[in-house]
Amino acid sequence: GDEFTLRVTNLSDDVREGDLHELFGAFGQLSRVFLAKDPETKRSKGFAFVTFWRKHEAEKAIEKLDKHGYDNLILNVSFAQPRKN
Repeated sequence: GDEFTLRVTNLSDDVREGDLHELFGAFGQLSRVFLAKDPETKRSKGFAFVTFWRKHEAEKAIEKLDKHGYDNLILNVSFAQPRKN
């Protein structure tokens, strides 16, 4: 469908899905948040995918959050590469 997914990297290992909902939800309605976690420790592996319903909201999130400090780290936020089928 027409959804717009961002890849977020350089997250700290104690970030939670709820933090991402709060951070990215400020820019628009999210359809999905996926935080990669270590299966053993359940801690963040430092990257996530955040999906917006609207492209302009995803673009605004990139503009405001890419290369910005969060939790003592500098976030990298960009459009995810489309999955190859």
